[in-house]
Amino acid sequence: MRGMPKFIQTPADLNNLSAIAQTGEIDKGELIEKINALLARQYFHTPILSIDGNTVTTRYFSEVTVDSTTAEGLTVTAVDHFTPSEDETDENSDTTPTETEITLSGALAAGSTVLSIYMPVNFLTQNGFNVTDINNILEVLING
Repeated sequence: MRGMPKFIQTPADLNNLSAIAQTGEIDKGELIEKINALLARQYFHTPILSIDGNTVTTRYFSEVTVDSTTAEGLTVTAVDHFTPSEDETDENSDTTPTETEITLSGALAAGSTVLSIYMPVNFLTQNGFNVTDINNILEVLING
């Protein structure tokens, strides 16, 4: 293998790259970035429009359900899809939801701009990756 691939496709690729990084043939920092990008593939990501305490408003987000979890470890306790309207009595208005209000079990960090919701079936699970193994490799690259 020459250089850093654009994507890490399999657990074997990850193990090989880790071993190569340990020898110094590829940049550990670049591999850490690739691994973090790989870990991000287990989440749906959507921009946050507003935050009010434990409630987050996003664009319409059909994939989120009650009991979903966030990348921060919070649980979704309520979901409401809606269309903001200045005149709720207009019978001809489009009622297709355009936004989603999501109530979480706790508050997101101040300044959060993206909500990441865990996908039970994702790239990692479909391709045989083990998140614990990935985190162990990350720790070795960072500390070792």
